[in-house]
Amino acid sequence: MPDICLWNKCNNKCIMCTNPREFSFSDPYGNYDLKTQIFKWSAFIKGKKNIYENNLDKTYINITGGEPTLHPDFFAFLWFLRKETPHTEITLLTNGRKFSDRDFTVKFCKIAKQPFSVAIALHSNNKREFEKITGIKGSFDETIKGISNLFEFFKGEIELRLVLHRLNINSVGNIIKFIKDKFKVYKNWHLTFIHYEIEGIACRNNRRISLRLADSARIIDKNYDLLSDIKFRLYHFPLCIIEPYLRKYSMITLPMEERIYTKKCRRCRLREKCVGLMKDYYEIYGDKELKTIKK
Repeated sequence: MPDICLWNKCNNKCIMCTNPREFSFSDPYGNYDLKTQIFKWSAFIKGKKNIYENNLDKTYINITGGEPTLHPDFFAFLWFLRKETPHTEITLLTNGRKFSDRDFTVKFCKIAKQPFSVAIALHSNNKREFEKITGIKGSFDETIKGISNLFEFFKGEIELRLVLHRLNINSVGNIIKFIKDKFKVYKNWHLTFIHYEIEGIACRNNRRISLRLADSARIIDKNYDLLSDIKFRLYHFPLCIIEPYLRKYSMITLPMEERIYTKKCRRCRLREKCVGLMKDYYEIYGDKELKTIKK
């Protein structure tokens, strides 16, 4: 199922963003106006109508951007999607800042009928570090307020995404503690660790944020005790790089064209369940961190 890029604008300037810099400076409407979006996705939905009627488990839609909540017709498009795909899992990928507006959050929750989830990037527990990553003053307070408002009104699953890179890797333990102290009372959430992707703006900033997968995995292992009582996932981690007890948390979320299996993977018994390496990562760092697991 598709990733719907609803809007090309964003109110953050994240240092590890995977969109190209030119993306947010293009025509503010272009192919993102409501009429064009509905025409495009209505045709897609009609072509896949039998999938929605059968309510298959593997159907889903991701709403992405830019920052999709900034679209002037965000609620109208959301209503259209929920009406046309009532049984399909929809996930909104957002920085969460618009949800600091209580009225906006309430309106969203009335339209975002289940099955629906929200994934929010939470870069740090430290305001200064957080805003160094987003490039926007005030973004920390708005994001935390937005998450709090969602927990108050939203009944679906909330995914807190921690994108790991050099600027926040040493804060992982404190970030986990912060999340647990602030949100553990709620049940409808999980934490996702994502090793950053070297694309778009992140590629241009790679000297500043460079982090190897092995170092990222080492920090997660170091803080494993803090994760024992919460739900969490790992994105973009080859299974041979992480500890055996962490492998069940590793997910394959990238399409095949964005990842690669090297010679070391050929005889590895874990290959079928492994994401392999991100192609952009392999082009820079190679496969020295990989090892073949034969038993």
